[in-house]
Amino acid sequence: MERNRALARLKTLQGGSAILLAALAAHPAFAQSADESVAAETAIASGGEEESIVITGSRIPRPDVVSNSPVNVIGEEEIRLTAANETEQILNSMPQFVAGFGSQSNNPGNGTATVNLRNLGTVRTLVLMNGRRVVGSGEDGVVDINLIPPALISRVDVVTGGASAVYGSDAMAGVVNFVMKDDFEGLEIGAQAGISSRGDAARYNFDLTVGGNFADGRGNIVFYANYFDRAQVFASARDHASLFLVDAVQNGVGVLVPGGNAVTPQGTIFSPSLVGRRDQFGNVIGTQGIFFAPEGWRAYRTSDGFNDRPYNNLQLPLERIQGAVLGRFDVAEDVTLFWEGTYARSRVNSTLGALPMSSSGFIPGFQLDLRNPYLPASLRDFLSTNLDPDGNGLVPLNINRRVLESGPRTSDQTRDFWRAVVGLRGGLTDRLNWEVFFNHGENDLTDEQGGGVLIDRFAAMFLTDPTDPTRCANRDPQCVVINPFGLNTLTPEMVAYYNVDLVNQTRVRQTQIGGTITGSLFTLPAGDVGISIGAEYRRESARFQPDQLYVLGDAISRSAGLQPTGGSYNVKEVFGEIYVPILANRPGVELLAFEGGVRYSDYSTAGSVVSYKMGGEYSPFRGLKFRGLYQRAVRAPNITELYSGATNTAPLATDFCNATPTRTAAERAFCLELGVPASIIDVFQQENVQIRAITGGNPDLQEETSDTWSVGAVIRPDFVPNLQITVDYYNIKISDAIAVFGGGLQPTINACRANLSLSNPFCAPLRTRTPDGQLQDVPLLNQNIAEITASGIDFRLDYRHNIGRYGSLAYFLAGAYLFENETTSSPVLNPIDCAGYIGGGSCGSANPHWRFTQRLTWSIDDYELSLRHRFIGSAKDGRIAAAISTGSAPPLLAVPSTPDIHYFDLSVSVRVSERFRFYGTIDNLFDRDPPFQLFERQTYDAIGRRFTVGFTANF
Repeated sequence: MERNRALARLKTLQGGSAILLAALAAHPAFAQSADESVAAETAIASGGEEESIVITGSRIPRPDVVSNSPVNVIGEEEIRLTAANETEQILNSMPQFVAGFGSQSNNPGNGTATVNLRNLGTVRTLVLMNGRRVVGSGEDGVVDINLIPPALISRVDVVTGGASAVYGSDAMAGVVNFVMKDDFEGLEIGAQAGISSRGDAARYNFDLTVGGNFADGRGNIVFYANYFDRAQVFASARDHASLFLVDAVQNGVGVLVPGGNAVTPQGTIFSPSLVGRRDQFGNVIGTQGIFFAPEGWRAYRTSDGFNDRPYNNLQLPLERIQGAVLGRFDVAEDVTLFWEGTYARSRVNSTLGALPMSSSGFIPGFQLDLRNPYLPASLRDFLSTNLDPDGNGLVPLNINRRVLESGPRTSDQTRDFWRAVVGLRGGLTDRLNWEVFFNHGENDLTDEQGGGVLIDRFAAMFLTDPTDPTRCANRDPQCVVINPFGLNTLTPEMVAYYNVDLVNQTRVRQTQIGGTITGSLFTLPAGDVGISIGAEYRRESARFQPDQLYVLGDAISRSAGLQPTGGSYNVKEVFGEIYVPILANRPGVELLAFEGGVRYSDYSTAGSVVSYKMGGEYSPFRGLKFRGLYQRAVRAPNITELYSGATNTAPLATDFCNATPTRTAAERAFCLELGVPASIIDVFQQENVQIRAITGGNPDLQEETSDTWSVGAVIRPDFVPNLQITVDYYNIKISDAIAVFGGGLQPTINACRANLSLSNPFCAPLRTRTPDGQLQDVPLLNQNIAEITASGIDFRLDYRHNIGRYGSLAYFLAGAYLFENETTSSPVLNPIDCAGYIGGGSCGSANPHWRFTQRLTWSIDDYELSLRHRFIGSAKDGRIAAAISTGSAPPLLAVPSTPDIHYFDLSVSVRVSERFRFYGTIDNLFDRDPPFQLFERQTYDAIGRRFTVGFTANF
């Protein structure tokens, strides 16, 4: 079956590559040129004298532009044709990337744009600028790539696979290196505007670059400024993002039915003592309690759930200003001073639906005052009869109310980022060069959150003065007795009393000092022996200071009970690489060479660790090269993983204590031990699909380690000039991976279910329950507990062809096939292989087996027309993968998988004059919607067809 599916995907790939035939059909008469669009990794070298260059993946300069590490390059031509001013849009189109946070990431999301190679996590992808580190956007050290000046990017080198021996910690999945332009002369102005076919999702961008030489050409300096504005789009603007449908089984068939969040704007009340009783209409009251419907109070129905999706952002609004200065100056005959300075300020707004307030979660010992003047008289009598045996007018129950009248929960983030690099480089001998540098970066974030609730005030509004039920019992003149019984019943005076805004602050600092000596030691008969040795010192520090009301537990908004995070660490490192050509220019051996490297790191937290690499290349004849590497990579725990304070999250999870037909007698008995009341054990259902958990740091964490194998080939046939093909197999295994306890809430629940015993460490956290049995604040702190394995094949083809007076054609195809993406969340759980799956609480972002991007560009005189095709293969619901891992029957789902997704993007460019170029793009040309029900917003296009026009002018 899997073989048939693979063959079907291969046919899709072949069909999607039909435009390649047009590029190859004509006579191959176009002479070689050093055009970066031709090669997969940087350029197909032109004839003539070779110049040593540095390719990401090794620090050793080499005349051969093809690295032994699998490197994929996004060149300046592709960046220009994409016309994107959000860097993650460029990267996410490449098949090696799985979507991180970006412009469509609202929940989860934090306003940043991040990189996630191989779906191994953003913390395991190292981001560099000109080969040096960039300060992170938060305590986890993950870089916001939208703070890198887009118009100054010359190319992006993507190394897939562990690279810690060369670049240090965090490079377990690979490295993304932004190589910036230098030696710019003149003045360039660029501007563009974009909008969707529905008239929203506007984008505006303005760039100014000016530079030139000075001191008789001994120096060059470049100044850059940018303004970018992106408009807000709510999910209500698209049907696919605003519907709330849930899975159900009807007549043995999976179907989608209207659903919603059980915490509604109308409000519900619940007590175990009410389960099984009948409302005023004769309906049986279940575990969701009583709902305040327009027709009056009655038993809650599934269809009463609140659809909060239209209130979320579909596109986050962003306003960004940037500035940069880059330059160099020859201070002596063979000594050059260089510098890089960048600054960016960004403002992002994220919006969530109104706060779901629950007394069981935030108001311990809550009792409803039956004297409340807004309480329906019939319900007062009902509650008094059933819940108030002592007649004091106070009844213990839980009230859930989404405070829609308060407005949405907003997060207005202002981020200030700056980075400065200064260094010297020069020649040590005619074979060796040296470089020293100082790199310092800072990132400050102010997060102003609206739509919050002061918990004590909210609780006080429920207690009335026994002598005057229209007044609060606390006699605060500002306090107003609340009316939570129904839709839009909270008055502005009520909202004003409990409403609060909160402010969180984050500060991140990074300092890196380093030096290298690179070049060749001597020449062997087969060529130069290349080396690179160096040393680095790095210090990372970060502090997160939540609003004091969060710390004290007095308020709730987008989070609850946040605690400060603060800490620092430093690392001292020495490293070295060597490249040894063994044989060359022999029969059957064009080149045989060895490559090795080692890095020793001493962390103030994790202690001493060693990473290394070894491999080489073999070319039997010109035009064919085989390459392979084994790499041991390490990642030290970051500040969040080590020191983060306890933080509330609300993951999707299902409690096995739910009274379902599949719950066993043993599970029923054990749930009584866990704290589910006996009075409702046979009707117990969790109140919400999201369950509150507490995550936090662990200062005793150790480093992660990974082993990466890669083997591949590079083909440059002489009989087809300007053609390059690369194919690489990779296998990555990460051990002692840092993850939340048990791998998350659902895996912890599953691990407990496998061994129902209070001595099972995975059962102990599940005892944190409310008096009515609901799981709440389950503690899940970080541990070195997981194992991750990923394997697959990357392939790329680049070709350029001259078609005479009709101009030229350029084509590339970059693709990937994923064999395995397996995670073992804890030692007691079976691994889950998410290759070919998406979501479902286990698999996260889409992991289709097949992904590829191809582009065909036709250039003639001053005109250019380009068509890009992005393919995302089908992916099954991750709940099916979870069922396979446990050997259980797969769930009956109405939408068990996504279809194959094809996006086409068109761009056109006209050079009006020598100094002026006009261009336009249409992204998602055929307005393809994302797959319904199964999609996450960064992998798939949630906005639809978009138009962009712009110009560049040079003076």
